[in-house]
Amino acid sequence: MGDLDKNIYRKEEPSPYEKIIVNPIEKDRKEREPFTSLKNATRSQIYATLLSFFKKILSTFSSKEKGQTLVFDLRRLIENIIAFRQQLVVLSLEDQSHNPDFTQQLSDLWHCILDDCNSLSLLPDTSEILANVKFFISQVQNFPPGADHTLGYYFTEYAGKDWIPFPFMELLQQLHEGYNASPVISVLNNWITLLNEILELSGFKPE
Repeated sequence: MGDLDKNIYRKEEPSPYEKIIVNPIEKDRKEREPFTSLKNATRSQIYATLLSFFKKILSTFSSKEKGQTLVFDLRRLIENIIAFRQQLVVLSLEDQSHNPDFTQQLSDLWHCILDDCNSLSLLPDTSEILANVKFFISQVQNFPPGADHTLGYYFTEYAGKDWIPFPFMELLQQLHEGYNASPVISVLNNWITLLNEILELSGFKPE
């Protein structure tokens, strides 16, 4: 039987899931194609490609910087809350209303917490922590209820001063005495509890 008399079989169609193997010659040709295309590209096309590439790089760095800023601001806020909470605990144990160092530090921390909240509010991502801190601030700002000059007012106005307003001392003394009379239901205990909840949300467990 001659070669022409042999049966001719059609090659089976390749499976769509079968791995495509490129022979060395074709593979080498395909690897050179991008360089050939680059030679034939116009100057404007090359500039457009480079511009797109640099935009992607800048976008990546910008996202990382925003994330790092958010983490840093949150950490700073938590540190100031820890310090402010500790001052409230000290006030619950001892009457510090006439101690200028104590009142100065408390006022300074209050300003720091307000600044931290303002910084975080400018970022697109706000957290449950920030919402709880703002609620705590509103409680201090409105104590005592209905007063023209609240504790939050004196915290804001007193920072940096070398004297203690008498109404400011009275409010701090009132908080201390209220805690001693009924610790569980006192305003001071409620504030400490609020700060504890904020710290727990941040992953910090107060002692």
